[in-house]
Amino acid sequence: MKMIEVIAAIIERDGKILLAQRPAQSDQAGLWEFAGGKVELDESQQQALVRELNEELGIEATVGEYVASHQREVSGRIIHLHAWHVPDFHGTLQAHEHQALVWCSPEEALQYPLAPADIPLLEAFMALRAARAAD
Repeated sequence: MKMIEVIAAIIERDGKILLAQRPAQSDQAGLWEFAGGKVELDESQQQALVRELNEELGIEATVGEYVASHQREVSGRIIHLHAWHVPDFHGTLQAHEHQALVWCSPEEALQYPLAPADIPLLEAFMALRAARAAD
């Protein structure tokens, strides 16, 4: 079975995170997700994240700490999804590949119809934030 490495950005600003709505003509149309995409053969996860966020959102991202990974089978392929925290970026957000963008708290994000693969990543991010707050 083919494995595809995919990265996702949990972009945070002022305690809110960015969700992006998948376009109408895509797989899982209308669901909300973290921006990101496939890792190319010659790049690291962090390099892929910077490239994808530039392509999808028109921003220059600062990649922070690794959050979590999640694996799921989709259409006979294994998708290995890796989430990274993006605590800062430069530029103006533009939805090049999504229907809409929204800032919300991580708790509010759970109220959105999220892409199933992103839910465990959001939960891991919330657990990390809670652990940081307790320190």
